[in-house]
Amino acid sequence: MPNTHAKLEALFDKVRALPEPQRGLIVDALADMTSDQTYQLSDNELAILLPELEGARRGEVAPAADVDAVLYTPWVRARNP
Repeated sequence: MPNTHAKLEALFDKVRALPEPQRGLIVDALADMTSDQTYQLSDNELAILLPELEGARRGEVAPAADVDAVLYTPWVRARNP
């Protein structure tokens, strides 16, 4: 079984082969994940999140069946014809 270093190298090779836009997204995600700074929500993110948090505080949550439908739905990537 490959060690973590070998797995990382294999993943980096795959990332290097991707088109630039995808590589950029991966680099940004890794930079965020390895940053020592706390993520600051944008005004747009807060505008979406705060009303949902208030609803949760009032007990307005999705029914278990709705949550299960999302969590247990198999995700299938559409194929190009």
